[in-house]
Amino acid sequence: MPTTTMTCLLVEGPLDEMAEFYASLVPDSEVLNVDRWPADSERAGEPLAVDFTVGGARFQLISGGPDVALTPVVSIKLEVDDQAEVDRLWNALLADGGEPSQCGWLTDRFGLSWQLVPRGFTELMTTTDTALKQELFAAMLQMTKLEMPVFDAIAARH
Repeated sequence: MPTTTMTCLLVEGPLDEMAEFYASLVPDSEVLNVDRWPADSERAGEPLAVDFTVGGARFQLISGGPDVALTPVVSIKLEVDDQAEVDRLWNALLADGGEPSQCGWLTDRFGLSWQLVPRGFTELMTTTDTALKQELFAAMLQMTKLEMPVFDAIAARH
C-alpha cells in the first residue's frame, strides 16, 4: 500500500463544522472521516479528529484543547483559475468574522490562514523579464486581495 501524506492541524474549535466548511469551498473536496472522543471521556461524542480533503489535498484537524491557537505560520494556499474564483473564495472565507491580511492572505473565522492566488499571477511570475517580475511583485505587495486585472495590465505594458 502506498504511503499516505496529509497535513495535520492541531486546533481548538468545532472540528466537524470546520471540515464541512472547508470541503464545501472547492471541487474534489470532502469530509472523509470523523473520529469522536470515547464515551468514558469528559468530551464524549465530540470530534477528536476529522479527515478531509480540499481540492484533493488531504488534511486532518485534531482536537488540541484550549491552549492551542492557529497562527499564520501555516496556511492553505489555493491557486485558482480566475479572478471570479478568487473573489468567491475570498468572500466565503472572510464571512462571519474572517480577517483580510495582505498579498492574497486572509484568516477565516476559525483562525486558519489561507492564500488565494490566481493561476495567471503564478504563470506571469515565471517570466524571465526581470523588470516585469519586479513590477508584478511590487504590485502584489500593495494588495490585500490579489487582483488579476492589475497584473494583466502590468504585463500588457511590457
